[in-house]
Amino acid sequence: MDKWRFFVFEPDIFNYIIDDTTVLEREPLNRLVEENNLMAYKHYGFWRPMDTMRDKYELENLWQNGLAPWKVWE
Repeated sequence: MDKWRFFVFEPDIFNYIIDDTTVLEREPLNRLVEENNLMAYKHYGFWRPMDTMRDKYELENLWQNGLAPWKVWE
C-alpha cells in the first residue's frame, strides 16, 4: 500500500507563516516542536487526496464500482 503523509493544522498555523517564502517544513514546524505543539498520528485506514481532477475521477470510479472503502453503511 502507498504511504501517504499529510498535515492537519489549526487556523493558528498562519501565525507561523511570514510570507510566500516561508518553508513550512523549516521555521513553522521547528517552532511548533520547540513550543511542544506538534503531534503525529499514524492512520492505518483508507485515505487518498482529492487535489486534482485525476484524484476526483479515481475516487468517483471507486464509488461507482462499489469499491469505496470509506462507505461503511448500506
